[in-house]
Amino acid sequence: MLLTRDQATPQLDETRFSLGDRLQIGLFVAAAVPFVALRFLGVQFPPIWTALSLGLAIVGAAYFLAWATESLQTVVSQAFALAVLALIQVLPEYSFEMVLAWEQKLHYAAATMTGANRLLLGIGWPLVFFVAYFSARRRKKPFSYVQLDVHQAVEIVFLLIAAAYSLVIVAKASLTLWDGAVLIGIYVAYVIVALRLPPQAEAQEAEAPGPGGKIAKMRGARKAVWVFGLLAFGAVVILFGAEPFISSLEKLAEALGISKYLFLQYFAPFLSEFPESITAFIWAGTITLAAMGLANLVSSKLNQWTLLIATIPVTYSLSVRHLAAIPLDTQQVHEILLTAAQTLYGVSFLLDLRFRMRNALILVTLFLVQFFVPGSRVVVAIIFFVLAAYEFWIQRHELVVFSAFRRALTAGARPADSPLGQLAAARSRENDADQPRSKT
Repeated sequence: MLLTRDQATPQLDETRFSLGDRLQIGLFVAAAVPFVALRFLGVQFPPIWTALSLGLAIVGAAYFLAWATESLQTVVSQAFALAVLALIQVLPEYSFEMVLAWEQKLHYAAATMTGANRLLLGIGWPLVFFVAYFSARRRKKPFSYVQLDVHQAVEIVFLLIAAAYSLVIVAKASLTLWDGAVLIGIYVAYVIVALRLPPQAEAQEAEAPGPGGKIAKMRGARKAVWVFGLLAFGAVVILFGAEPFISSLEKLAEALGISKYLFLQYFAPFLSEFPESITAFIWAGTITLAAMGLANLVSSKLNQWTLLIATIPVTYSLSVRHLAAIPLDTQQVHEILLTAAQTLYGVSFLLDLRFRMRNALILVTLFLVQFFVPGSRVVVAIIFFVLAAYEFWIQRHELVVFSAFRRALTAGARPADSPLGQLAAARSRENDADQPRSKT
């Protein structure tokens, strides 16, 4: 009997880990060994080795958490799946904020919170664009901007609301439990709206890279064991590793003779942002999934500019055992003002759901200016406000994000047949018409 080609070709197990996948898992598990020795066995290392070993363990834990949650998109809407993924991936940053607020080191808590937000928007977002842009050039494909899906209008509108409210915090120069409640309410409202969006089963699939993609294709008990195991492992490392990691960074800054404030503001957030950014950059490298990579970081920005801020007054009040307001000094007010201005600019250029080269260059340039010239932060904030006003003005006749948001509130039809789907198709056709054709 003759066999057809399909019958003769053995079916590959898409859930089987490759050698590279196993090496990744093994390396991250090995990175947790020094963490166990430090945290539970009382072994002492020099500050630099303590910071390095705990940092690697936390990075590995963040990857484990990400792999465990990357399969959600086939079950719920893309917006909600990205919201959960973004929240899980930045758990290390939340743990840092809670440790600092609990120990009443409010100056450092404000530093890491603003540093994490500015790093994500000032470096993370532009890198998604540049990775996609240079990948397209290498493949001789046309590319001039990242086009977000219309469903991401939900994140952008709620991010605008959160950015506007942050100016209230600046104006009154205090951070209270009421502020925390408002910011948590904004994020809860966002999640409720995201849950109403339909699953994008017929949309282009964004296969998660590495072990996360294999776990997403598993079924039944095998998948449950992997997901639960990765979540538990990651949670334990982050829960027990955050406090000694922050302490080791303070000691390391002292040993190196550099500012504790600047070191905590950017080094700790860099480690916590790394795993989610890598996933976004891998998606950006495919070009077609660059929008998914940017959407992931937009979701992360929203939860960091709401829940992350709210973590500080809530944890601080628990620490002092009464309802406490946190007065903000001049430096903290300027830090929040700059971060709010940067956020408003980020929202303004996404009003038409497009992220262009000029936006990426402006974000990187102004981030580097405020990083290397700390005294320029108020000036940089003013520049961001002016640029945001300019973007609102030039796009005043094409505020796609607001019309898309209104439609998202009533979304329920199949993506291809709904108004959202029709708008997405129209934007895609416009995208094809606008982008220059590559020579064959």
